[in-house]
Amino acid sequence: MVDSANSYLLVGGYGTGVHCLRYDADGALSPVSSVDIADPSYVAYDSTRGVLTAVVEQEPAGRVASARFTVADGGGAVRDQTDSGGAAPCHLALHPDGTTLFVANYVSGTVAVFALDAEGRVAGSEPAQVIQHSGSGPRTDRQEGPHAHQVVVSPSGRWVLAVDLGTDAVYVYSYESESGRLSAQSHVQLPGGSGPRHLAFHGSGNYFYLLNEISWTVAVCSWDESTGVGEAGPEVPSRAAVDRAASDRAWCAAIRVSADDRFVYASNRIDDTIAVFAVVDDGARLEQIEVVPAGGSWPRDIVLSPDGTLLFCANQHSDSITVFRVDAESGRLTPVGTPYAVTTPASLLPI
Repeated sequence: MVDSANSYLLVGGYGTGVHCLRYDADGALSPVSSVDIADPSYVAYDSTRGVLTAVVEQEPAGRVASARFTVADGGGAVRDQTDSGGAAPCHLALHPDGTTLFVANYVSGTVAVFALDAEGRVAGSEPAQVIQHSGSGPRTDRQEGPHAHQVVVSPSGRWVLAVDLGTDAVYVYSYESESGRLSAQSHVQLPGGSGPRHLAFHGSGNYFYLLNEISWTVAVCSWDESTGVGEAGPEVPSRAAVDRAASDRAWCAAIRVSADDRFVYASNRIDDTIAVFAVVDDGARLEQIEVVPAGGSWPRDIVLSPDGTLLFCANQHSDSITVFRVDAESGRLTPVGTPYAVTTPASLLPI
């Protein structure tokens, strides 16, 4: 953040460019700068070293691209274009120690590990390690094989969790800091046909909330950070009450936990809604509070502002970002302002 009156939001998507937008206290968005990367569907940012990294979601071979970027100076030329270690990379995560990057490749069902140099950029021309998931699920139209959809570093940095939609599992890998490599530790198995997509940790580190894209549910999973072992628990619907038999396509997308750990938010495509949940029993259960219109078509990603007062929603098919005011007491959402026009937004990152 450059000044106290404004904050900033990075927008990745399909087409050309990672866009940097400014937003004020009322959620009004305005353009600042952009970085010329093709199909940057998900973005990570190293604020300490001023490096922006994005997955280039393409087939048959995806890429990872990085560039120097600061709000004050804008974006520099893209220096690195590295093979992502699979097809259609859709998510990435930086390890807090600043030495390693992890990438989930959706179509190939692989997780790739990259060493980072002293400047925070990918070192070398290929991944240091590629892990191939295997298996399938009962939904042959969506789960004919593994589909790695997200990589998340655990609260202590000791574990890396890879969410696989195709095999109904979350794979847990131990992170070896000296070598920068991953090794299999455990996995969390979901009911067949769940199609897990994204997870978010509760601040206690004792639970994570797993959004299941196909079954349109959120599973509360217990988590032991000391052993790297989790277990799937109770589920709640991510949508308003509907006839499941008449609505077998949900395509849930993104899940976020408020900074105070009191609320969870999840976006639902197809019906274009955002669900709001209350966190109860110290994180062990969720209760649905409301489901509200997203204000656009195909809400691919949602994020909360760092102060928790605003929620931003990237509507991929309507080429827009909608903004909501978050009620601090109830967690409920109220739309504010006019949707901001941007081509095919797919991911949002406050910086």
